[in-house]
Amino acid sequence: MTKLLVVVDYQNDFIDGSLGFKKAIKIKNNILTLLKAHQGDIIFTFDTHDRGYLNTQEGRNIPIYHCIKNTLGWKMPNEFDEYLNKAKKIFYKDTFGSLDLANFLKENYYESIEFCGLVSHICVFNNIILALNASPNSKITLHKNASASFNEQLEKSAYGILQAYGIELL
Repeated sequence: MTKLLVVVDYQNDFIDGSLGFKKAIKIKNNILTLLKAHQGDIIFTFDTHDRGYLNTQEGRNIPIYHCIKNTLGWKMPNEFDEYLNKAKKIFYKDTFGSLDLANFLKENYYESIEFCGLVSHICVFNNIILALNASPNSKITLHKNASASFNEQLEKSAYGILQAYGIELL
């Protein structure tokens, strides 16, 4: 079985930086466990902005500088370096979902696509929806214990929508 694990935006600014929250810190070991045990390809996405971020549509709605390219907040914790070096692909995105990831999935079929990362109801959700449309015959799974949100109500709503679309929640 061809398997893919997608780690979405597990970056310092979402963990303990400008948009950090406690649940994000708590899932780090769960993500590392998934990475260590995974038998297949690994992809990472990086939320990536520049100093013009506040002038974007997203920046007007989330007016907090975060994940500015090449800053400490943009990077992942050092424990992830080993897996970043082994990654099949790394996608740098300036929006919630990565169209580059979707295009990659259209061209590269995986029987199983697993997701984890931050933030459950925003970037993780968007990338799962893109994957579902780009690779409709893949089994898609979200590891809830390796994903987190700062808003439990929105996270629960996102989980309900994903289940309605046939996404497996573990």
